[in-house]
Amino acid sequence: MASYKKILELYCSGINISQISERVGRDRATVRRVISKSEGKGILPSQWKELDETQLRGMLRKSTKVKPEYFPINFEWMYDELSNAHVTVNLLHEEYEEQAKKEGLRPYSRSQFFERYKKWCNVTKYSAKIKNKPGHSMELDFAGDLAHYIDPLTKTAVKVPLFVSTLSFSKLLWVQAVPRQTAVCLAHAVIDAFKFFKGVTRAIIVDNTKAAVILHSKHELAVLSELFRELGEHYGATVIAAPARTPKFKPTVEDGVSNTYTRILAPLRHCIFYSLEELNEALALRCEVFNNEPFKEKESWSRRSLFEAEEQQMLSQLPSTNFEVREKATATVRENCHAKCSLDGYYYSVPYLWCKKRVILRLGSVDVRILSLEGQFICSHPRGIDPWHRYVTDPAHMPSYIRQYVYASPSLFCEQAERIGPATLEVIGRLFSIAEANARVVEVEYDTARGILSLERPTKRNPGRSSRTLEMACKELISLHPSVFTRISYNAVRNTVQQLIDEEARMRADKFIAEKLCVGNIMDILQEEGGDGLYD
Repeated sequence: MASYKKILELYCSGINISQISERVGRDRATVRRVISKSEGKGILPSQWKELDETQLRGMLRKSTKVKPEYFPINFEWMYDELSNAHVTVNLLHEEYEEQAKKEGLRPYSRSQFFERYKKWCNVTKYSAKIKNKPGHSMELDFAGDLAHYIDPLTKTAVKVPLFVSTLSFSKLLWVQAVPRQTAVCLAHAVIDAFKFFKGVTRAIIVDNTKAAVILHSKHELAVLSELFRELGEHYGATVIAAPARTPKFKPTVEDGVSNTYTRILAPLRHCIFYSLEELNEALALRCEVFNNEPFKEKESWSRRSLFEAEEQQMLSQLPSTNFEVREKATATVRENCHAKCSLDGYYYSVPYLWCKKRVILRLGSVDVRILSLEGQFICSHPRGIDPWHRYVTDPAHMPSYIRQYVYASPSLFCEQAERIGPATLEVIGRLFSIAEANARVVEVEYDTARGILSLERPTKRNPGRSSRTLEMACKELISLHPSVFTRISYNAVRNTVQQLIDEEARMRADKFIAEKLCVGNIMDILQEEGGDGLYD
């Protein structure tokens, strides 16, 4: 490493830069830079001769550029502004940059701006002094420790997670045990929390949990699950996902979790519960006792009294209809026109035109809605409840050739006959009514009914068949046999249909011959009268 003092000594001796470069073994650019920095800083030989090499290098390495002064950040202003709804750090940074330009000072970058604010919060502990507005937000979280109850059948402990919710202003606490830490259980818990608070806050602050958040990045809005997005829209509340590993983003519920351990669960440690409902009843009683306890700082106030005095009237009213929590699953419609729901293991029928296509199943508490991938409603079914028969089928979803054989019934045949006409309906109805009157099973008439209804379809041998000819034949037979106790057979209907077809064919033939004869007579008359000239 070349000595800066040696370079300066040689330069003061009158040696040129090229010679100095050869003697010290450094390139000319380095030599020139050392000399220029020394001259730029005005360091005289008497000064650098008294300095050692390290001190001289330090002086020369100091930048000679004068950087503009940074515009200071008002952290308290930031903190107050962030307590307002929909105000973000990005928005505050944009306003900060505009103010810095007006003052002619250099602004911090967005990352520097945010990092300095976080450091200030950590140093000043301002996370414990958040100024929340009444009715603004409800904070949610799951407690780390699990509660339990005893299964009366197996006599074993069933561990269940604890859902904790608090109002950010009054700190009113609600604790509930849920079966599992899933999106559906969390959604039901949020609904119960709103019922407990008897109103809705403007914002719902949830933990960065997979039950509610699909994707969360540092600089972008969180991608919520479809269930939680719909829940927020139903209640008119904004769902905000807390960043990962940031407990100070929701300090009220973090304090609520701590109180859940010490003030809610600890007094119940000797109690034994034999169902989830019993456990939740005890938790609700303990929450009520805790909410009525006075604050340590202000003994004249409690969470309950503060809520009733200042926050309850600021909550939005609950919607007139409850939010229906629906689980979501996708499936491919099988060739038997059924889609399997992976959530409950039942097979639900879909119209046969959707075979081999992907559909969405929205599973509710009492029914299942089937939608296309684009969200188009297809059909719905009651929830499957029969453990021995896992197929829930609407016969109308099947093709006609399957319905007639697999799902045959008197009502199905009558429905098809009614579509043709009232006379056909009466003929089909007689078959089943007479069978019932004679104490015979109605299934014996299925083939007859199926045959009669098939007479409306044209064939190669009988292209003249139609629903009109079938209706006319049935009408004619009813006039011949007006009694409702007279059974009209398939052969009678078939022969009558054929007679009508033959009669129509003869009439058409006679009409055609008559038209031909008429045209022939006219031509003869024209020829006799020299009618050829008429066409000239």
